[in-house]
Amino acid sequence: MSDINVAQYLLVGKDPRRTALSFLQSTVSYEDLATQAGRIAAYLLRCHARPGDRVLLVSDNSLFWVACYLGTLQAGLITVLIPANCSASDLASILRMSGAGIVCAQASVVATYASAFSGTHLLTDRASPPVPGVLSQVNCSTLSSMQPPVSDYAPVNHDQLAAVVFTSGSTGQPRGVMITHSNIIANTESIVSYLSLNQQDRMMAVLPFHYCYGASLLHTHLRVGGEVVVDHRFMYPETVLQRMKDLQCTGFAGTPSHFQILLRGSSVKRKRFPALRHVQQAGGHLAPIFVRELMETLPDTKIYIMYGQTEATARLSYLPPEMLETKLGSIGKGAPGVTLRVLDEQGRDVRPGEVGEIVAEGANIAKGYWQEPKESERVFRNGLLYTGDLARVDEDGFIYIVDRTKDFLKCRGEKISCRQIEEAVVECGELVEAAVVGIPDDVLGEAVKVFAVPRNKHVDGLEERIASYCRTRLPLHQLPKQIVVLQSLPKNSAGKVLKAVLKTHPRLD
Repeated sequence: MSDINVAQYLLVGKDPRRTALSFLQSTVSYEDLATQAGRIAAYLLRCHARPGDRVLLVSDNSLFWVACYLGTLQAGLITVLIPANCSASDLASILRMSGAGIVCAQASVVATYASAFSGTHLLTDRASPPVPGVLSQVNCSTLSSMQPPVSDYAPVNHDQLAAVVFTSGSTGQPRGVMITHSNIIANTESIVSYLSLNQQDRMMAVLPFHYCYGASLLHTHLRVGGEVVVDHRFMYPETVLQRMKDLQCTGFAGTPSHFQILLRGSSVKRKRFPALRHVQQAGGHLAPIFVRELMETLPDTKIYIMYGQTEATARLSYLPPEMLETKLGSIGKGAPGVTLRVLDEQGRDVRPGEVGEIVAEGANIAKGYWQEPKESERVFRNGLLYTGDLARVDEDGFIYIVDRTKDFLKCRGEKISCRQIEEAVVECGELVEAAVVGIPDDVLGEAVKVFAVPRNKHVDGLEERIASYCRTRLPLHQLPKQIVVLQSLPKNSAGKVLKAVLKTHPRLD
């Protein structure tokens, strides 16, 4: 199966009449999706694209996004995925770095950054004004009149690139991860297996598809012939919850911020979701207090706490739902087909209680970083992925992440985990979420700065109440030196907190 084109793997053999995608105003059957992808593939080949050429895809979740993604793969080309709200500098940099000669972009992006697309073939989701300097410009609505859709799938080998997916950049500079067709297939098989997905599953997708976690929802549910319900309105969580209930969604997936908002900023605790079979949490650490709240809120739903990285296509581990109580705070063990070890600085397996780095092995591990050979050599060694996440194991082999290597402070010469302080702070019942960064300090070297988001708008005296709460929970050298109350934390399109932004902004409100 490792030599199968991903588009073929996802689309062939499905009931053509079943719904593949559900949008706010329309639904798309598997037959229609395959046709749309085939039209995109035909367009790309008409632009004289050859295997190995890159196609930049910049769009919000839509039929246009999914069709362009699958059509690019079907044609044997490499899709370069970036968010629609990327900056002008990031767009120009990635276009230049990737060498993409064809761009699939939604019209709003083209209107904003028209000059960036000079010298490319440009495909848009709808009609848009002519862009100066492009080699050609076409919109999707005219493709059906040009030539029939491609029905064949370009042959691939197990090492052939399918996509360049950029890391979240939540703790540093985003990097382009080189994902192969076999990486996607291996990780999809793994996730389908442990979630026991089938064609009756209907996933509520609020995560962007350009993010590896969001893409994994698309991969897994198309693979089993299920349905993906696309909703981009999470800033209004009540509308998403109601749609989940109305459409009888069987699954929901989110990052920690999604669950924190639902649990402390919506009516989810007062609603019932009889069709909801499973919930997936990944994309960062969800504090135990929120996991407990989630278990109490959804007592009849299986809750999967998962861990992964873009460098591993998506998923690396999961904690079985039945072990949430006994292994609270753990990311579990390696997912099917994945071996996880926690190694010390000498490369030896740590003993229970000791801290080391998580190292992963499996067919889902990416080839490396695009045009970054030195960083690739550092992170990808001998077929192993050195994740940069520090963790410990217990006597049963279950893994507990301590923190990212980049997310520690050094207070009074001692390494302090930002995650542990954040966990303590959010147990203050007045908060939705909190983030910790370090600030220079003449005595400690580095001191703690807390950014806190309250549940309610009336926050008079909240800083002092947080400080008082911390004095009961944290040792002296970990107490916050500064506390800043914000209405929201800066996040990327995947919902991850951008600590790099927090470090450069003393106040964001």
